[in-house]
Amino acid sequence: MYVTQAGGVEVFPLAATGNVTPSATIADVTTPFMDAHRTAFDASGNIYVTDAANNSVTEFAAGATGAATPIATIAGANTGLDIPSGIAIDASGKIYVTNEDNPTGNSVTIFSAGATGNVAPAATIAGANTLLDTPNGIALDSHGNIYVANENGPGFSVTIYPAGTNGNVAPSGTITGANTGLNVSHAVALDSAGNVYVTNASGSATPGTSGNGSVTVYAPSATGGDIAPTSTIAGANTLLDHPNGIAIDSKGNIYVANSSHNNGTPSVTVFLAGANGNIAPSAVISGSSTGFTLIHGLSLF
Repeated sequence: MYVTQAGGVEVFPLAATGNVTPSATIADVTTPFMDAHRTAFDASGNIYVTDAANNSVTEFAAGATGAATPIATIAGANTGLDIPSGIAIDASGKIYVTNEDNPTGNSVTIFSAGATGNVAPAATIAGANTLLDTPNGIALDSHGNIYVANENGPGFSVTIYPAGTNGNVAPSGTITGANTGLNVSHAVALDSAGNVYVTNASGSATPGTSGNGSVTVYAPSATGGDIAPTSTIAGANTLLDHPNGIAIDSKGNIYVANSSHNNGTPSVTVFLAGANGNIAPSAVISGSSTGFTLIHGLSLF
């Protein structure tokens, strides 16, 4: 389990729980992280980290730990990176990055496999037709379709684009509206069946109302409209608190990174597959030994 916070990445075993020390940490010895946001992995296990303050994507070799030297860094004016946050890697190694800056950003920049330096993206999804609005999280399904969680706008949303999308192109599907329960949508993930999971930083069990946060889940066929989630994890028992990141393991268990803007105690909460309602997590990682400060994201490899 790789947990991303401003100063770098902390690694924990999947079975970790309680006030535990990370098994490893990753920091950039070349250009120190200023605001690391999310991580992703390619097929070889190489680790990619976005940094919103440095406007960069840094790649480390598989298994890198400690003060590590990157094997590649994408940064510079030509890249189009503008407060990069979410990141995903497809089967061919292409790198997909959401850029949160609003209004000048609002884009997904896609880089060729092996990209490094001040390089232009191979494709960019941007423009009014895309309906991107402070895009934060990003995920890909098994067909290469692109799912983006948009945290702002009059209607929080998940916008979906076909594989190969480029330019000012309308999404092929949009999940948005009062029935969806979306509320400051931060991260998106898919399980092996194609179910769509979204963390909502201010969501609650009641759609359209604020709270400490929620996880809303949508069926694989849910590709647009004002649809109700198939399940919602929310309420005091869940210990969700401004959830930022989410990942699903091979068994369908749900891992959520909480930045905890409300109570000041960052955590990772884990829920069993199929969790729904105001349910207690099966495990919680939190406490001074974890080194958590402000958690942005979480990924599994």
